[in-house]
Amino acid sequence: MYMILSLNKEKYLDDVLMALTEAGIDDTIVLSGESSGRKLTFDNPIFAGFRKSFSKDKGYANVIMAIAEQEQVDFMLEELKNSDVNFIEDEIGKIILLPIEKIY
Repeated sequence: MYMILSLNKEKYLDDVLMALTEAGIDDTIVLSGESSGRKLTFDNPIFAGFRKSFSKDKGYANVIMAIAEQEQVDFMLEELKNSDVNFIEDEIGKIILLPIEKIY
């Protein structure tokens, strides 16, 4: 499976990376980005009135990608829960698993 993890709360990045490593998912790619809403409000004057709706950290996200099995992702989520980080219930991010047909 190919895992795409969207992390909406940057303060949990270290916890997530540590849990991924514990689960054996260690060849990851981490991308940092900015939401389109934040980009519009801060880069386009017409949307400047919406700036107050964004807090200091809101609008930034990390995307973590890796090849991982579902069991590894489940283990990672359990490791996070054991560290008092409830990824699903606290809406810290989303995880998408895509099937892989072939790897070269």
